Amino acid sequence: METGKNYIVRKNIFNFRVGQILTLKRCGYQAYFGEYNFVFTDMENKNICVVLRGDDEEDMKIYHHLDEYFENVDSV
Repeated sequence: METGKNYIVRKNIFNFRVGQILTLKRCGYQAYFGEYNFVFTDMENKNICVVLRGDDEEDMKIYHHLDEYFENVDSV
């Protein structure tokens, strides 16, 4: 996933619903905490933060399969 790109939600995940369009504003990895961080904005310009923990098996399943949950709409 790339910052500044728009994504449509393909599967319900977290508080996101199918069909919702989000813009990825920031993403990164905090080595100290072992967390993958994402900041999205919705169509109303509200920031939504998502943290996936590297020591959580379920979080890592999601992280390694983000393409199942989000589709880039800028390339369509």
